Amino acid sequence: DEPVMKGMDTTRKDTRIYFRRAPFYFFLRFALPMTILAATIRSRTRHYYFAAAAHATASNNKRTIASSMTTTTVHPTELLLKCSDGITLAAQSWKRTASSSTASTSPKRRRILCLHGWMDNARSFHYLAPTVVAPSSSVTCSETIELVALDIVGHGKSSHKSLDGPSTVMAEGVYYIAEALHQLGWVSYREEETEEKQQVTLIGHSMGAALSTLYTSAYPEHVNKLVLLDGAGPLARNPASIVKHVRAHVDKRLQGNLSRREPRIYPSLEVAVKARCLTAKNSPGDQWLSTEAATELILRGTEQVIEEGSDAVIGFKFRHDPRLQLPSCMYMTPEQVNAIMHGINCPTALFLAKNGWPFEEARLKELLDLLGPATFETLPGSHHFHADPETAPLVAEKVVEFLDLK
Repeated sequence: DEPVMKGMDTTRKDTRIYFRRAPFYFFLRFALPMTILAATIRSRTRHYYFAAAAHATASNNKRTIASSMTTTTVHPTELLLKCSDGITLAAQSWKRTASSSTASTSPKRRRILCLHGWMDNARSFHYLAPTVVAPSSSVTCSETIELVALDIVGHGKSSHKSLDGPSTVMAEGVYYIAEALHQLGWVSYREEETEEKQQVTLIGHSMGAALSTLYTSAYPEHVNKLVLLDGAGPLARNPASIVKHVRAHVDKRLQGNLSRREPRIYPSLEVAVKARCLTAKNSPGDQWLSTEAATELILRGTEQVIEEGSDAVIGFKFRHDPRLQLPSCMYMTPEQVNAIMHGINCPTALFLAKNGWPFEEARLKELLDLLGPATFETLPGSHHFHADPETAPLVAEKVVEFLDLK
């Protein structure tokens, strides 16, 4: 407060002080609340715009698909898969049944599991999944397709690992692929099951591509086709750095357990979307992430924060396990990754993004020689080229062509 000077009339405001304070008073009383209100409206409008656009797209797809004499789920079904170790894996499922004209001839059944990248979730496949499942309106569908996009453990709506279990070991993800396939009834590890039941197709993006290669190499009898999107094999490190990586993991893990911090709260979904886009921009290479794709990831990957003692929503926080950001306690060596790639013997497609995750030319050549993909192309777009609206149609077209879906 201004000091009271001798002789000043304190029964009314000093005119000079009042007018000096007037602009700041006006800002606090009127301009700031209006700015906040406008931002809130803009945020909600943007959210409802994307929701309406998605609904309209789904409605158009439904009209197209209805003309092909098949039953197709355009809107995904939510799944919860209870694993034998207590973890619950969340997933989204799309399904198309063969047309009635082929029902008497035992139509072919195709099962596809989609695995997303690090810090993403099942909505990474929001465009690709329904496009792969949807038939061409000009043909009679001769096969039933079941497609499931998984929230990998610690991501999306899936459970987090307990504090006594490391969450940053690549092979752990492979275990949960096996659990998911078993819980879906697609793969059995019993000898008496038929070979037909055990054949699935894996589509992996980034980290999901690395997990897909490791599972396919470990269980070659379970996978009939493999699609890798801007990723090929686990990240390799120099074996001489093993001690450094173990120490970095232990230090960060201890710090996180001993001094737990509350997750960051974002005031609106729009702010969270911008933060996700910025993460992509700051990633290696010349990457970006569209607002549309980021919105899909954010809507599934966040949850509301409710003010204690009331029902008021004060913001949003990410669902993912924060320990996913720890450095891994155990990286694979280049020789181990090469052995994984060498063990893949099913038809494989590798699609890289022109402005995606940077690959060293020599290393890429080595991986291609080992993998020997049936299809290899570099397509326009960034790391999430299968989810960004400008590039996703071409990626989906290439995937459908490789899988020879009918």
